[in-house]
Amino acid sequence: MDCWEHETAGQGPVPAVAFCRHCGAALCRDHATVCTDERVRQNGMGSPTRLLPDGRKICCSTCREAFVESVPVHRAEQRLRDLATTGPESATASC
Repeated sequence: MDCWEHETAGQGPVPAVAFCRHCGAALCRDHATVCTDERVRQNGMGSPTRLLPDGRKICCSTCREAFVESVPVHRAEQRLRDLATTGPESATASC
């Protein structure tokens, strides 16, 4: 199977190494993003328990951008990426 992103961009076949957890697109190493997957167990009517360690999931760039506002883990990872690229001054202003 070949990378969906390379095929749709007309860049030729590149072997896929993973699938996007959200949309199922096949992805090469360059287009796959490893995201943290918070594991939570629902305790009946009580508050949920967060299980450690966190898992991982693979996302394509399209789904990661689409879910960055709705999935808390993606939102936190986006803040870390912003901090790494722009520095601590802008990260504190956006929090």
